[in-house]
This record gives sequence, C-alpha cells and structure tokens, in this order.
Amino acid sequence: MLALGSIFFSCKNSDDDSAPNSQGIEVATGVFKGTMKIQGQDYYNAIVNVSKTDDAHVKVQPKSGEAYSAATSKTINVTNTAGISVSGNDSQGSVNYMISSKSLQISTQKTSENDVAFYFEGEKQ
Repeated sequence: MLALGSIFFSCKNSDDDSAPNSQGIEVATGVFKGTMKIQGQDYYNAIVNVSKTDDAHVKVQPKSGEAYSAATSKTINVTNTAGISVSGNDSQGSVNYMISSKSLQISTQKTSENDVAFYFEGEKQ
C-alpha cells in the first residue's frame, strides 16, 4: 500500500511540473479587467478580451460599447515561455501575461492612419 502511494505521488508531481507549458498560449486567453490608456486618457475598469487565433497568435480586443472601444483590436505573435509567461512583440504591439499572477500588459502600435493605439494593464477575471 505504501509503495502504491509513493508511485501515485511521484507521478502526480511530474505531471504538475509540465502542466503549465502544456497549455500553450491558451492559458493567456480570457476576459481581463484593468486600466486602459489611450492618448493620455485613463479608462478604469476597462475590459479586454484575449482570444487565440492560431498556435502562435492572440487577438486583443477592447470590449465594445464602452468609452474606450475606439481602441483598435490587434493580433499579436506570442509564445509560452517555459510555463512562466505568454509573451510576444511584433509590429502590431506587445503582450505579456504572467501565468502565476494572472496579470496582463498590452501595448499596441498604430499601423494605419485610422488605428487607435492603447496600453492596458489588468488581471484575468
């Protein structure tokens, strides 16, 4: 019985070590609430939806129907770094999601005349 318990705990510990990274970038998807800054204006309790578009990209999209909704949605290249964070930086902007604290930072870039760039800091809801 003791040997069976030791095997169970040994297997469980090895599974726990690999679990965060096995989720890929999906761990950074969901609804986030925090502060958004657009052209020097702060919007508190702003909501941003983050969704996976493929195995290497997430779409960051401010909630529609809000004062800050003019901010332009962007699709940004990201990777899961050893189960610690999901982050990336490309011409559309940058994303950094810390898995342990469930905190997110987004900074988008203006890539066309009509784009509205934004900066966001928040936590997963």
